[in-house]
Amino acid sequence: MYITDFKDIESKRVKERLVESAYSKVQIWRKIFLEGLINEQGEKQYYTLNEASNFVGIPKKTLEDYTQIFHKVELIASVYDFQGKKMGFLRQFIRKNKSKIRKALFAERLRQYQKKQENLNKKCIEDSSNKLDELSSFNDKESTSYKISDTHLFDLQSEEQNFYQESRVFLPYQKF
Repeated sequence: MYITDFKDIESKRVKERLVESAYSKVQIWRKIFLEGLINEQGEKQYYTLNEASNFVGIPKKTLEDYTQIFHKVELIASVYDFQGKKMGFLRQFIRKNKSKIRKALFAERLRQYQKKQENLNKKCIEDSSNKLDELSSFNDKESTSYKISDTHLFDLQSEEQNFYQESRVFLPYQKF
């Protein structure tokens, strides 16, 4: 995308946008923020969210609001099902289906938590197998006895406790 593509945006204020228009504006806004634009010198230039919103022609606060709405709707339905509707219809849809959205959000967070726990378990198993390989590779009895000593095992347990304490995920209760 080039900067010159956004020079001729009208400043006409729109009271309520269509869903597909708002969705495409949010996608462009995020793309400008993440990937940047190519300026007149041919160099890639990155922008803040606020600067990117100026290119799109919609205030940052509105774009963030649209992002939240689209995220909530996508938990229980597809945004493309609401083509031709206005954003007020989506807001009303969210109000009517508040309990379904809460349940879906909780289920999504639970899936993320379980996935994180599985990754931690895999890492723990890999670490323990690596430590066993280290122990079996030693031929010297003194070094093996040092590895198996009580003090060293205590150190390993404290490392594991810190590892699990860092991995805690809290699932906050969020009101809509």
